Amino acid sequence: MTIAGRDFAVRTLLLLLLLTPLWAQAAELSVKPLRALVSFPAFRASATANPLYETQLAFAVDGHIARMQARVGETVEQGQTLAQLDDREYRIGLDQAKAQLALVRSQITLAESQLAQSESLAKQKFVSPDALKIKRTELAVRRAERDAARQAVAAAELDLERALLRAPFRAVVQARQASVGDYVSAGEVVFALAAVAEPEIRAGIPVQQVPGLKAAEQWTLAAAGMEIPLKLLRVSAVVDTTGQTQEAVFAPLRQMPIGLAGEVRWQGNRALLPPGYVQRREGRYGVFVMDGKAPVFRELPDAQAGRPAMVPASWPLDLPVVDEGRYQIGLEKAGDAVDAGSSQ
Repeated sequence: MTIAGRDFAVRTLLLLLLLTPLWAQAAELSVKPLRALVSFPAFRASATANPLYETQLAFAVDGHIARMQARVGETVEQGQTLAQLDDREYRIGLDQAKAQLALVRSQITLAESQLAQSESLAKQKFVSPDALKIKRTELAVRRAERDAARQAVAAAELDLERALLRAPFRAVVQARQASVGDYVSAGEVVFALAAVAEPEIRAGIPVQQVPGLKAAEQWTLAAAGMEIPLKLLRVSAVVDTTGQTQEAVFAPLRQMPIGLAGEVRWQGNRALLPPGYVQRREGRYGVFVMDGKAPVFRELPDAQAGRPAMVPASWPLDLPVVDEGRYQIGLEKAGDAVDAGSSQ
């Protein structure tokens, strides 16, 4: 072999040795669909199950308590009598109002009879027009007195009704602050009640997490070893100035005890890519994906070094992401290609 022939063979061998790593690298690249790599962040916030209604009951009239018919911890039905005052004074007042109404009605009957007689005499010119006018006025006054007496009867009946304390809804007695024989004034609290209807679950959500909370598909209350599915009812538009949170209110989708405390949990709807797949090229962070047979660098606009990257919502979950061999890819080996639409 001539010297020139040997030199050509050496150069050819060296070129083949240089190209071999690139061929090997291309053969070693593997891909995984995006859905196999991403995770969806989980969020949680402290929450409590609060009664839908809570009330403090008091008599609207004064008096001595004659009966107490509910104890702490008992469940009472709507309209059930819880306590009763000594109502003798109010019964007397009602009887007086009814007697006054009966008296006025008798006076009206007499006034109507006198007016009829005066009208008959007026036709015969035995009664003057002024006297007739007086009789008519007296009848109108009696009728007005009758209306006032009716209102007095209604007020007395209402006072008698107010001597009974009834439950406004189905509830549990949480506290009892008076006893039989006590004198209570109008407005003085006697019972504290909490509704046993479906509770509301309330949680303080950090402001920055509220959009993700609203976009989530499922919410769960984890409390006392139970997992209770929830329905989001509303989120307050007012931000708590101390904790910078907004109150979210949920309804349970199955029965649960009132007063439980735990955590509301939900998953975000934006996928996160592990930091090991995020690479930096020319000052930009992104990930290599396969476009046909060539890897292409697709930018992640919100990515940071060493942290999971938020995947744009427009990326399909079947996007082929380069897995094995991704660290050996350089822009020059990927055809110097960068996906310009990656940040859409």
